[in-house]
Amino acid sequence: MSLTERMVLTRVRRLTRRDLRQWVHEGWVRPAVGEAGPVFDEIDVARLRLLCDLRKEMALPSDALPVVLTLIDRLHATRRDLRLLVEVLAEQPEDVRRAIISHLQSRASDDVP
Repeated sequence: MSLTERMVLTRVRRLTRRDLRQWVHEGWVRPAVGEAGPVFDEIDVARLRLLCDLRKEMALPSDALPVVLTLIDRLHATRRDLRLLVEVLAEQPEDVRRAIISHLQSRASDDVP
């Protein structure tokens, strides 16, 4: 669903027009660009809610936001990669899956003090 700036501000009541425009300017939210201006989707709205939580509820300073957002983005990318890996592993023959599990278990036991 495509949302205009006004629609986003209606959905995220804690968000001000000034903050929305600033966060887009900073690149913390990257809406598509339509003929009438920025066009937001549900992912953008979720990120804006997260920014409101971090900035307004948790009082995280503006200069810390890029670091936190980068860490969150990396975490999401890692989770996506792990889901893909699990899907690929599930398609492998049973003996390959067992060998991988065995190897992972031996590596995990090596890490235990």
